[in-house]
Amino acid sequence: MCPHTPLCPDARDPDREAARTIISHPEQGWSLLCNGIVSFDDTGELLPDGDTIAPHRPTDLFGGRAVPAVRVVARQTPAA
Repeated sequence: MCPHTPLCPDARDPDREAARTIISHPEQGWSLLCNGIVSFDDTGELLPDGDTIAPHRPTDLFGGRAVPAVRVVARQTPAA
């Protein structure tokens, strides 16, 4: 079904996200990959058989523990 050489990975393969994008709608937050996966901007996926893959954002390692990739630091205001 895939016309690319080499063939795109199947929707059930671990490297499924490496398939080529055939339709992209960044304004709506999704893309259709050659293997039938709908890939969302939040890294979630809808597989061709209707199964879903939850968003799986990467995390950074800090001091041997996982922490969010983005941290918000609150400013301290001087005491009056």
